[in-house]
Amino acid sequence: MKHRIRAAALVVHEDSILLVKHVYPDTGESFWVPPGGGLEDVDDSIFACAAREVFEETGLTVTLSRIAYIREFMETAMDTMHIEIFLFAESATGTITLEHLPPGQPDSDMIKESRFISREELPTLTVYPAELRDVFWEHHAKGFPETHYLGRTY
Repeated sequence: MKHRIRAAALVVHEDSILLVKHVYPDTGESFWVPPGGGLEDVDDSIFACAAREVFEETGLTVTLSRIAYIREFMETAMDTMHIEIFLFAESATGTITLEHLPPGQPDSDMIKESRFISREELPTLTVYPAELRDVFWEHHAKGFPETHYLGRTY
């Protein structure tokens, strides 16, 4: 089994959260996740990783402040256990674009859209982690005073 560390950013604007739409090329099925990706050798930290990934996937530059969530999930098809770390963004600047996606990367071909999605729209979409639909907004209102473990999924 392989292990992968993924860092992602929770970027909120008013009553919306920044998410990235991934579409499986073979099935056309889609899902939305916070912008993020795997820790690479060029990254000094999980914060640097998340900031780099946000820029690549959305074109935005973020200031990240603290760890909000940690989640484990098993990707059986790839025999990979992922550890996801979600970091809260204090600010974001720039214009949303997909122009900075690195060519030739598997995720680059799957990413089709990046945008702020309203709290009201979230229940109509396939979103990971599912907590973004509900409890996330309670934690956000409190300013994420502590890190929450979201468990392990398969």
